[in-house]
Amino acid sequence: MELNFKKKYMIFSLVTAATKDNRPYLRMVLSDDTGSTINAIMFDSNKLSFNPEKGNIIEVTGALQNYNGVAQLKINTMEKADGNADVFLPKSQNDPSDMVQELKTVVLKHVKSAYFRQLFIIFTEDTEIFNAFTMKPAAKSVHHAYIHGLLEHTLSMVKLSAIIADFYEKDVNKELLVMGALFHDVGKVLELGNDNSFDYTDEGKLLGHLLLGIELINSYAAQIDGFPKNARLLLTHLIASHHGQLEFGSPKRPKTKEAMLLHYIDNIDAKLATFDALFNKEETKHGSWSSYDRSLERQLYKHDLIPE
Repeated sequence: MELNFKKKYMIFSLVTAATKDNRPYLRMVLSDDTGSTINAIMFDSNKLSFNPEKGNIIEVTGALQNYNGVAQLKINTMEKADGNADVFLPKSQNDPSDMVQELKTVVLKHVKSAYFRQLFIIFTEDTEIFNAFTMKPAAKSVHHAYIHGLLEHTLSMVKLSAIIADFYEKDVNKELLVMGALFHDVGKVLELGNDNSFDYTDEGKLLGHLLLGIELINSYAAQIDGFPKNARLLLTHLIASHHGQLEFGSPKRPKTKEAMLLHYIDNIDAKLATFDALFNKEETKHGSWSSYDRSLERQLYKHDLIPE
């Protein structure tokens, strides 16, 4: 079923390609003024009056169609348009100021060691880094891939870490786990750029957020007299190993209980956010299936609550 319409978008990502008979076309992800994204395709793109680039605001006419079970916009015409790119970027549905305040409250509630508290304060007072931390997405795609996504993901993990540490109270150092959750992805403030497509920086491509995060935390710890060597070692191990497996980008696999828990907490929050992102993008209704998700390698089912 097709629906013809005219609308403004921002080009969030763009790939130039050609058909078998050498007709140029564009494959794009477009973002509208609500931050919602849609896949789009345009054939005979060489007839455009401008050279499209990521971050361009455009006005298109086209038809909505179904392609392999996923909504896709088939574009007929496309022109450059005026507009503020920030309006078109996907954003967290949660208020960032509220999330910052909650993060500070939760961390200071559960972290009592003077050196860890001082580490946290240095981080929050590093204006450039902390402001970027509150603004950046948690990823370029897949989970929490929107403005304030890194803050939202980190807050969820800090809260989950405190709960799980309480359950394993006798065997797990809560302060270490909470600090690991706080800083596990902090390197993403340097890995992801400030443009309108969440692209990677040169540092991100060359080093990645694990190494960048460790470097940043070591620089903060170096400012604290008497910061315990073992505390820094255990904390940086959490950052280094939180992807869990070497093939997933971790230079080390988890070798402490806190590191193992952090890996699974990260996985839980990321996977459930993937559910939400897919359901929201496709407006999946209760009692129906999503399209196939490549990252999870399955379709997802959104169900009604089981009646009592």
